[in-house]
Amino acid sequence: MGTLGLDLERGLYLGIDFGTTNSVVSIYNFKDGEAQTIPIDGGNIFPTAVQFETDPEDEAKLARIFGVQAKEAAVIYPLSTVLSIKRHLGSDEKIQVVVDEKEHSFTPEQVAGEILGHMKQQADRYAQDELGIDGEFSGCVITVPANSTDKQKKMTKAAAILAGFDEDNVYLRLEPAAAAISYAVNETRDKTVLVYDFGGGTFDACILKITASETDEPNIAIVSTYGDNDLGGNDIDKIIIDMILEEFKNIAGEDINLFDDGADDGVSKRQKKVAQVRLQQVAVQAKERLSQAKSTKITLAPFLQEPKIVNISMEINQEDFENYKRHSRQGDHADIFEKFNGKSLSDIIDSTLECIDKCLAAGSLTESGIDEIFLVGGSSSIPLVERKITAKFGKEPFRSKISPALSISQGAAYYCNMIMMPTVKGPTVQEKTIHPLGLEIAGRRFMEIVAAGLDIPKDGLTVEAGELLTTNFDNVPSMAIVVYENTEPTAEKEAVQVSRPGMKRLAGTSLRGIPAAPKGKEKVKVIFNVGQDNMLKVTARSTSVDGLVTELSVDELY
Repeated sequence: MGTLGLDLERGLYLGIDFGTTNSVVSIYNFKDGEAQTIPIDGGNIFPTAVQFETDPEDEAKLARIFGVQAKEAAVIYPLSTVLSIKRHLGSDEKIQVVVDEKEHSFTPEQVAGEILGHMKQQADRYAQDELGIDGEFSGCVITVPANSTDKQKKMTKAAAILAGFDEDNVYLRLEPAAAAISYAVNETRDKTVLVYDFGGGTFDACILKITASETDEPNIAIVSTYGDNDLGGNDIDKIIIDMILEEFKNIAGEDINLFDDGADDGVSKRQKKVAQVRLQQVAVQAKERLSQAKSTKITLAPFLQEPKIVNISMEINQEDFENYKRHSRQGDHADIFEKFNGKSLSDIIDSTLECIDKCLAAGSLTESGIDEIFLVGGSSSIPLVERKITAKFGKEPFRSKISPALSISQGAAYYCNMIMMPTVKGPTVQEKTIHPLGLEIAGRRFMEIVAAGLDIPKDGLTVEAGELLTTNFDNVPSMAIVVYENTEPTAEKEAVQVSRPGMKRLAGTSLRGIPAAPKGKEKVKVIFNVGQDNMLKVTARSTSVDGLVTELSVDELY
């Protein structure tokens, strides 16, 4: 079996940047000693989209269409097409699709698994046909936002397993760390680097310390991270959609709400869904053109055909795009709309700079301590991003030969190299914990056990709670073990309630079989173990009864 120039018993690994809007896959080519992107369906950038339809050979089954075709089909079949599935990972909300008037329900990880499975299948075929490799990709490294919760990571891993990757060979790595590898692979000097990762659905700021020399391979240590899982290019698209809706209201009046499917305004639900998809697509195209030109023309003819024909033709210039303040809800949840109501593109980019400030503070750094800024993600191509970054740091961002859209996936491929050939030299990354982890204790207080920013050794990080848990009532037969993640920690060390915003309940179990005794007599030791993929295992053990123990793997209990 030829495997990129080597025979590897561990199999082939695929580096995957699974994005909100687009995804990219790469491999490490041992023959050339570098990462390379694999085209999926003929293109390096693959739309993260799937459309369901009735299988022509068996009407009881559903067939799937992926990528560009699915994205284009969304205009005609909006009810059976799923876009931006990554934003649903971490949610228990089912994904509903309607095919030939029949409703079908999927979990977010099932839909994500369908898309990842197609990418795997296409990568297998490319490797066999174009690279002369027998076999298939049995493992993968999937990148996740630095600010991901355990639940989001768990669902991403579940999707990869559903896609056909071996459970033991699915690794999760942080997006900015993967991007840093693609940046640092040829670095020969010590540097402190800020990775500015502005994707379709999320924003991450990550500060990395790169230690390198002419003779040694680069070592990358994560200094600090801070991000926002509800801040991305999709939110910028909605500013352009708002601008188009203004023109639509000028033509059609205020009576039609395209984002209210139940309104009796003469427009069918299907026509509204088609309009929503078309708005999204032209907004993305306009945003991309405005990254290269001073203005762009938008034409939607016809845009609406009921209750009357409405055509839209308008021009948007870069200055208006940067300063227009959004005010239409567009179907957003109330809390998301509140976050972006009245905000312009300039305001949104300022929000990313606020994340950077918090990232700098977490690393005890100032702007002057950053040697280089590395822009990652499609949204970072917006000219205003570079202008604001340059003004803030007094230096222009690093200009990579690798497209910002490909760098994360290629960094993931270098991770694949480390897994497949651990003895082969290459950049290394010192993984760290991202958020504080702990337990709910009496009074609904949060007891932190694992702090943010701790180094994670290769065999995992084990932390024992600094104090033993005790029973709160007489003669209780069990003790609840409830795990929380603090996604918005503060510098102050005051008592934190688990009901506070930013606290995420990850999982819960009970230690059963506690012998009858007065309150406070039974004492329980709790141990947290965090793997290099930032997945968590919790063990609770009685100190008075041998063998009385409970374990939970957080990634299995949602």
